[in-house]
Amino acid sequence: MATQHNTEDSRFPFEVVGNFHVHTRCSDGTGTHQQIAQAAAEAGLDVVMFTDHNLRTENVIGWYVHPVNGRRVLLLMGEEVHDEAREPSVNHYLSLGAEREVNVYAAQAQAVIDAVNRHGGVGFIAHPFERPVPIFKEVSAFPWVDWQVTGYAGIELWNYLSEFKAGLSSQAVAVLAVFLPDMFINGPFPETLALWDRLLATGQRVVAIGGVDAHAQTYRLGPFKKRVFPYRQQFMTINTHLLLEAPLADDWRVANQQVLQALRAGHAFISYQRAGCARGFRFTATGRHGMASMGDEVRLNGSLTLRATVPLSAHLRLLKDGREVACVQGRQLTFETEEPGVFRIEAHRSYHLAWAERAIRRRPWIFSNPIYVRRAS
Repeated sequence: MATQHNTEDSRFPFEVVGNFHVHTRCSDGTGTHQQIAQAAAEAGLDVVMFTDHNLRTENVIGWYVHPVNGRRVLLLMGEEVHDEAREPSVNHYLSLGAEREVNVYAAQAQAVIDAVNRHGGVGFIAHPFERPVPIFKEVSAFPWVDWQVTGYAGIELWNYLSEFKAGLSSQAVAVLAVFLPDMFINGPFPETLALWDRLLATGQRVVAIGGVDAHAQTYRLGPFKKRVFPYRQQFMTINTHLLLEAPLADDWRVANQQVLQALRAGHAFISYQRAGCARGFRFTATGRHGMASMGDEVRLNGSLTLRATVPLSAHLRLLKDGREVACVQGRQLTFETEEPGVFRIEAHRSYHLAWAERAIRRRPWIFSNPIYVRRAS
């Protein structure tokens, strides 16, 4: 369901939380669409996009209603496309909401991107950087390598599975990580953040999303056997929040277009729910033009007031062209500017996990999409 917030951002009073990188048993996940929908409802999600490898399943799209708590979840169809004949398996692309399968174009990254756009979808480069798994030599990294491509909507800035795998430096660490994963989740890879800022600095509009890359697979490590991670557990970690002008429509086709429009425009932010509920976060720019929000482009006409508000106290950082220009501890950051640039917000929180002193440190919580402040024409 779309949550309405009493915020100063009157353009987007409604907010939904979704996950847009989820695998079922139709490819290399373990859950059925129904089981995953139930897990999403129990985790408090509003939207789930299924993204199995190189396939679509048409008959599962629509509204799911949890039989006990009555929560509705919008189930949508996507596809994670990659060339299965290519070794190593690089260039994974998230086709979200396209009207048909596009895996027939998998051999050419640009052809995949063009096909997604042609068929009404929104496309994101999945886990653009991945690191090899230190203790599992058979588990490859799947980065994006063809950076001459154009036309993609954005990148998956924060991928839970990629980060988790990269920290498995030994068998002992792997066992600890399976049972205490919060110790090993520290934010997007620095190289991914740096890439995003470089792309934005070229004048390109690049939308950032986060995802869990859910599989819920069972692994063995010596005498240990455990499902890593159950869908419900992962859906309570990294999610993407979408800002909407109206609640999601009862007609799933209309609701699908609302979701795609918000993704395409970058009216969105990423949160790590384990650090606190981020519903209600807003980042706006106010000036003579009126008010702009995340994903909007503003032409300078005098000074602008940039304002970020969060529902819980946090360390707020305002970045301009990838460099910090202001920071504050609290629930609001305000900054005046008369200069063009690409402005985005990061929020970090310290939260206490009693079982380990190491866990008591500041961790990433929210990453906004940018507001693009351009010179007056």
